Amino acid sequence: MEELRGHHAIWRFDEENVRVSFGTGRKVPTLFKALGQCSVPLAAVREVEFDPGDRKHGWRLRLRLVDGADPYARLETSGAAQNTTPLQLTGPHDLELVAEYSADRIAESARYAREILTAPLDPVRAALGLVARPPLQARTGEGSASFDGQRVRLQWDGWMASTAKGTEKSREFPFGEIESLQWFPQIDFDEGFLRVVLRGVTLPEASGLENDFFTLASHGLKGSEESLLLAATVNAHIALAQAGTAVEGSGEPAGLEAARPADDSEAIFAKIRELGSLHAEGLLTDSEFSAKKAELLDRL
Repeated sequence: MEELRGHHAIWRFDEENVRVSFGTGRKVPTLFKALGQCSVPLAAVREVEFDPGDRKHGWRLRLRLVDGADPYARLETSGAAQNTTPLQLTGPHDLELVAEYSADRIAESARYAREILTAPLDPVRAALGLVARPPLQARTGEGSASFDGQRVRLQWDGWMASTAKGTEKSREFPFGEIESLQWFPQIDFDEGFLRVVLRGVTLPEASGLENDFFTLASHGLKGSEESLLLAATVNAHIALAQAGTAVEGSGEPAGLEAARPADDSEAIFAKIRELGSLHAEGLLTDSEFSAKKAELLDRL
């Protein structure tokens, strides 16, 4: 497995996947810290962009995915949002040649992965590898938004909440009634906001965000990127439900049961990923990693 280190993350890639582990330092964007890690199948990579940059700004590597595989793409409503994505890695100028080599290797591996596909790629499931697992929450100066897998809840208990929203306190929206979540970053002096759009419901325009009980406003950076992650996560699960991959008869909203492995299986896969990181860092030998991996897989 090859590796590329950037300012805020490490990309590890082989012939099947790109796995991203984000840092936790003070300068790491909030979205990346909230996400922690993610992965994308190389067969879903449509294009690899590489900009060598200059000595001051360094290089930039960006993955463009096939339609439906990037849960952040539909939320890129402005230039301010286009760089807020886990699919972009930046790094210092002195690693430019290493980064360019990695970009070429990823592009080559992506072409090969598409050529050897034995079944059509499922972009909806690819998108799930780039979002968080519920429950998750975003908090702004106005209050909070949360998603527990069953519903989205908006709560207006922050110091910047209007009198109208403070009186209303909160609203809950069942997963099955939600068409999508919209996300708008702050631009100039306008607030950013997260908005719940209900399925088949046309709502009258509110007089402003302070009276719109389907929104959570953000002022500045506080909570904005967490709101983006929450919107991308909910929309990815909605897309899965619409794709008809839900398990009938489950007590979960459509799509969530199919997206979630059994708890034991998830723990095993998490342990394998942890061992893979240790192996990549040279803390486990090839034979130790293979033996431990085989032992864990036998438990599935």
